[in-house]
Amino acid sequence: MKLNDSTNALQINNSGAADETKCRLIFPRSILSCFSIFHGCQNPLSRLGLVLLLLITMFFPMSLCSAEYIPMPLPIIGKAYQLVKNWDFGKNIAETKQLFQEFHSRYIYSQGTLDYLFANGEWQRYREYEQHRIIGENLHLIATVTKGLFDGGIASGMIRSRWSGRYGYFESRMKVPKGRGLWPAFWLNPEDGKWPPEIDIVEIVDNGDGATRKSFHFLHSAGDQHSISLFSRLNDAGAYRPGFDFSEDFHVFAVEWTVDKVKHYVDNKLISKRRFDWRHKDGSGGGPAHIIMNLAVGGHWPGEPESEKIFPAILEIDYIRVWQARSLAR
Repeated sequence: MKLNDSTNALQINNSGAADETKCRLIFPRSILSCFSIFHGCQNPLSRLGLVLLLLITMFFPMSLCSAEYIPMPLPIIGKAYQLVKNWDFGKNIAETKQLFQEFHSRYIYSQGTLDYLFANGEWQRYREYEQHRIIGENLHLIATVTKGLFDGGIASGMIRSRWSGRYGYFESRMKVPKGRGLWPAFWLNPEDGKWPPEIDIVEIVDNGDGATRKSFHFLHSAGDQHSISLFSRLNDAGAYRPGFDFSEDFHVFAVEWTVDKVKHYVDNKLISKRRFDWRHKDGSGGGPAHIIMNLAVGGHWPGEPESEKIFPAILEIDYIRVWQARSLAR
């Protein structure tokens, strides 16, 4: 952060890091300025105000530099990006009321009321408060059996950002649940409600033993540009196998989305780089995208959950952040 001497307004410097020198030096300067102004001020009320300002500056200096330092992700260090959204659960979003001021709990389709994707054969229905809990420093999206193990018998949680944007670096730190039939996902979808395109930042589809030891990172476009691979650590099935179980700890999943390319990262490691054209089937541009985090259950891909013992299933989310080039940030 930088403090502008003329406006006393906190500013983020080019790297997004706090300028510690400025934070240390501003307070002595402010104290000297207060003394100087106080000496030349004849109005008693103005003098009282200056005394209060002086006391606040002396005894609460860190309040002016209390903004948390958010390091720039390793894959975009040195690039002209700035942090535009930081949903840090348990911190700047500490309760569900704040959560729903920033996110919807349904898909954009059917005028924002669609609570499952029937084409996928999903069993869950997305609901609000009972399926969204902020516990400690994490958001929990919770799947529970409300009626039984059948289509429509499970309630779960999802969030869809009210914010939308095009291009940037999108990342989240999350821990996925384990259990056959669970399908957590983090993805980008067009705000205009027309599909495709779509960017799947990560999907972890538990359809059998060892399924949480691999992740999927698909791109969906109207054309065939998404199939042009420039670099890949994915296998022939489109899966990334890191050698560990994603359900055992938190991991960071991200994409860098530019005009004609998408790069996927897992724990800051590049796993895929592909050409990609964000367009609808009619050839029009896909426009801004919103962010979706959801915990689906059942469906054609993961199959049916075999037992109620895996419930409640919880997708834990530490944060979601968006970095954009300064020319695009708004």
